Amino acid sequence: MRQESPPTPSETPTSDWMHPIKVKLGILRERSMNLSIYKVPNKLRHVNEEAYSPRIVSIGPFHQGKRDLLAMEEHKWRNMLSLVHRTPNPEKSLDECGKSIIELEEKARGCYAENIKFNKKELAEMLLVDGCFILELFLRRSLRDFVDKSDPIFNNAWMVPTLQHDLALLENQIPFFVLQNLYEFILPFAPKTLPRLFTALALSFFHADLSLNQVTSRGESIQSSRHLLDLLHNFYLPTSPVNDPKGKENWGFRHCATKLLEAGIQFEKSSTVEDRLLDVRFSNGVINIPPLSVGTTTESLLRNLIALEQCSFGSSHHITSYAILINGLIHSSADIELLQRKGIIINNLGRGEEVLPLINSICKEVVLKDFYFSKLCEKVNAYHKSWWQWRRHKASWKARWHRYVAALRRDYFSNPWRIISFVAAVLLLLLTGLQTFYTVRAYYPR
Repeated sequence: MRQESPPTPSETPTSDWMHPIKVKLGILRERSMNLSIYKVPNKLRHVNEEAYSPRIVSIGPFHQGKRDLLAMEEHKWRNMLSLVHRTPNPEKSLDECGKSIIELEEKARGCYAENIKFNKKELAEMLLVDGCFILELFLRRSLRDFVDKSDPIFNNAWMVPTLQHDLALLENQIPFFVLQNLYEFILPFAPKTLPRLFTALALSFFHADLSLNQVTSRGESIQSSRHLLDLLHNFYLPTSPVNDPKGKENWGFRHCATKLLEAGIQFEKSSTVEDRLLDVRFSNGVINIPPLSVGTTTESLLRNLIALEQCSFGSSHHITSYAILINGLIHSSADIELLQRKGIIINNLGRGEEVLPLINSICKEVVLKDFYFSKLCEKVNAYHKSWWQWRRHKASWKARWHRYVAALRRDYFSNPWRIISFVAAVLLLLLTGLQTFYTVRAYYPR
């Protein structure tokens, strides 16, 4: 009786059920290398739900189909129609754009940290419509002279700020390479005044309300971004490497802004236009801070930038460090008023009391990996404790003098009746002194 030979490794029963496991592991490995668009962690979302949720438009698959966002779907298609009609042959252009997007669908799917319920064609259509909508939106913003007076977006005062809010949300993104691909196709047919790179065009859309300076030059210097929020993150990074991150002993200032001022440490607005938001410096007893414009979109933008850093594997925590730094300076409305007088905080919300909870809650439930302003805080804290710095003592006495004068004005010169009462009290004191002097003098005649 002939004995059967043992099965080869490729013929073992194990290979049949292990093959799909290996395939799935290969897909997960590829996805983990491209992940860039995440769901906001629940612990962050619970602090301020509205800051992470779109208000009028869904971009990408995470919020697609939500009832309160459906009204913008028609505007998306209208924008896509306007975009392809910028070319000589709209139908051919649409076919070429669609072919390009369907080829990028698998790569785009791998950018999302959550499983996408849409099939290949559905996701490709979503990327095409959303990408064309964003691109046409940016083009109209850049070419304002060509905007139709009946345009429902640019002729409503609240629409553009709301769209800026929605397009800077972590969960409301499509991959940047999709937008770049569409822009490279449309650029030969667009006016020559448009920037050569899509990064500059995208930054110009956020420019007015997010205090972005030197948009064109900086846009060209940013080499790669994963999506629009990541582009803003790269834009805000410092022009030069920030202090080397250290341990927790130097995570922030030991005193708030008003206390530092009383101790002789001055605050000045950074005067260099090339400085970015994170270019905070300390020299000769002066902390130079670039201005921060606080408006209706500021909290949402900062929270989503921080969420991006919290979710991204290997990401730096520059924005998180900046938020902790500013939070350490502001403990009361007096600190906000001080930084407003110095031009460091530009308050577009109204009263300082409205800015205070925004700043103080921005870091709630946030985990900091590395603090990138540790050296700066170390220098400021050491300067605060030094006794041999004559410059610090001079500034300290000057700050106290101004505080006493301000208190005098507030308590005794805030209205005419208080001024009259103060003058009357001083005259009464002088007359009482003179009366006492002459009374005593009468007892000691010459």
